[in-house]
Amino acid sequence: MPGPLFAESAAAFKAAFAAQLGCDPSAFESNTLTIVERPAGSREHQLAVVATCGTGSVLSVKDARLADWAREQPLEAHFRIFLPSFLEGMTAHARGLGYDAARSHSPSEGMVLAEDLPPRDLPPGYRIAELPLADQQRLRPGREFENALAEPGEDAKIASIRIVFAAHAPDGAIAGVAGVWDQYPGIDEIGLDVARAHRGLGLATTLTLHATRWIREHGRWPIYTYGVTNVRSMNNGLSAGYRPLWLLSVAYVPG
Repeated sequence: MPGPLFAESAAAFKAAFAAQLGCDPSAFESNTLTIVERPAGSREHQLAVVATCGTGSVLSVKDARLADWAREQPLEAHFRIFLPSFLEGMTAHARGLGYDAARSHSPSEGMVLAEDLPPRDLPPGYRIAELPLADQQRLRPGREFENALAEPGEDAKIASIRIVFAAHAPDGAIAGVAGVWDQYPGIDEIGLDVARAHRGLGLATTLTLHATRWIREHGRWPIYTYGVTNVRSMNNGLSAGYRPLWLLSVAYVPG
């Protein structure tokens, strides 16, 4: 059973996330659907964000007309906003409002820290060190470590990176990368990639624990997210002491 650390982590994330969406944190426990307009200055720039922590869902929109459309939909339960029929219907309505390239995105899941686990030993000959900015820029176009370094062109995300750690193999090659970026005030997200040739050695969990400790030492809360189809990433989060808290999907205009 998740203990006090999970409860504290969850409360911190819900407060920060609710502020970005424009709702009260209690909306996540409401057992109903809360529809709100996005506040000015939010870091969430998508047309619509749908989110749930399981016992209440929130739809946060950038355009009030999307909220009007959502209120007209016959939803039997709050969590049905994640159905493809709802997401695609809302996206089609957005295109009709002039957002010609609007599309929806498959859900992603988020975890918060539940256990404060000790560091893990690296395989013999491997080491972890901070990855300098020049090396981040050199590696980014290859996209081998895009979860940790962001994709080329994701300028806002790249600008929010706080630190990057790399696991170096005995031959000097970069075997894995963990990026830490400023997701919300007081909340840092961990992005992770391990090169295929170095998988199966426990590097993902070791890097995640290393990044987690750095975030905690700097007085902030770590979160860990992954696409719902990425089972390997989910299992890594569990191995590093994280537990699922929320599900998120969006309607957006590329670029």
